[in-house]
Amino acid sequence: MPPRAYLKLLALSIAGIAAAGALTFAALVAWLAIVDPFGGPQHPSDGALLAQFAAQRPALEELVGMLGQDPGIQRLAADFTRPDPLTVAPGRIADYRARLAGAGIAHGLARHGNTATFIVSTRGLAISGSAKAFVHAPQADADATVVNGDLDAAAAALTDKDALLQRSIGDGWWLQLDMR
Repeated sequence: MPPRAYLKLLALSIAGIAAAGALTFAALVAWLAIVDPFGGPQHPSDGALLAQFAAQRPALEELVGMLGQDPGIQRLAADFTRPDPLTVAPGRIADYRARLAGAGIAHGLARHGNTATFIVSTRGLAISGSAKAFVHAPQADADATVVNGDLDAAAAALTDKDALLQRSIGDGWWLQLDMR
């Protein structure tokens, strides 16, 4: 093959590889924008969560009572605990997990002092996501903005999305949207 034809073939091969790479990258960006694999499904509406809370409040109250008997639990979900290992019997942990699943608490619970957070829904990554939860606490979180209406509408109106929103849903209970 003459050198000139070889160089032309080489240039066309490189251009083809570059075009294929650019097309693959564009397809990946489009797929990420459409599918949103890190975002996941939308959070349930406040209305859906309020209905869930009304139906599951007795079960949630029982879980709060159990936490009072197990002060070592900081975080308990379907696939991990904190601290790890817990000093709670494996059967008791299984009981917590079954009760959480039965109450529709998909992402477990967290406890800080006298506050218990039951995490119903999460979206995104830990470093840039959000969560909706039922919170049992004597008062709203000191960092929270207390909302009297819909949490999603309040969040949409914010310019700074790095926020914690709560609304009272009963004596000592809060619905929470954490976007921090």
